[in-house]
Amino acid sequence: MTEYFPVLAAILFVLIAFIYASNKGVVGLLASGTALAVGLALILAGFQYLPGLAKTYLDIELTWQFALGLSACVGGLVFLVTRIVCAFAFKHLLNPDSPLNPLADGAGGGILSLFPSLVAVFLFFTCVRGAGTVQELNYIDSLSQSGIERMGGKVPPPPPSIAWRNAVESLPFVAPVLDLTDPFSRCEARNAAAFTLIARSEALRAHLLAGDPPTADLLDRGVWQTLAADAGVGKALVSLDRVALVTAPALQAAVRDFEDRAGLGRVVFLPALQDFARSLEPVAEPEVESF
Repeated sequence: MTEYFPVLAAILFVLIAFIYASNKGVVGLLASGTALAVGLALILAGFQYLPGLAKTYLDIELTWQFALGLSACVGGLVFLVTRIVCAFAFKHLLNPDSPLNPLADGAGGGILSLFPSLVAVFLFFTCVRGAGTVQELNYIDSLSQSGIERMGGKVPPPPPSIAWRNAVESLPFVAPVLDLTDPFSRCEARNAAAFTLIARSEALRAHLLAGDPPTADLLDRGVWQTLAADAGVGKALVSLDRVALVTAPALQAAVRDFEDRAGLGRVVFLPALQDFARSLEPVAEPEVESF
């Protein structure tokens, strides 16, 4: 049940916002929610498209850190300006003399509060998804290290953010919608990155090949070894940069050309990773002879 903590937190937030708007008015929430939606759209779009535009038109390479930082600065500035403009606009629309005034508070205000609440929940779920993806790739990389077989009984459990992300994506329509907007944690790309990490490990790869047949079939493709040999992907692997790994041009191109993209996007690694960790036999400590 703890894996549904983000879902329960989101529901609680929506209820609190509904009650607040019903009693205190919805103008502030509407202005903030609209500004947040505009600012967030600019940040996500900039993160996704700025590196490609810079490469195409300026022939320069932008790191994801620079693209995200620049997008965040522009998005933050636009958020502030939009917040001020929307506050004046919504105050005018919902003033006491307006026919729309019944929507300023009460049940009408509570219903209008659903829009800014959903924008905030969208941002929250996007962050949960990103954190879960980073932690999942880190955990897979840890299990892929040579000598992991000697760590039986000492392998830590997977971070809870992985289960939180999976719980969020188990909600109807959430994963497809976030796949359209989230430039980092798209199911197909992050799973391709995970397979690329697993392909470097003998023990973890053998365990998955002996497990779920659809997952084994996807893993038993030569594309993952080819990706690991790519310069950009290899640099991300060495530097442990999970964002650079998922967004690497070679990996993105491989995902677009992959023949079973639907199957690639459906893979859930957590149960197999937990089973692999449990399968590692504890190493017996050598007995020390007493004199």
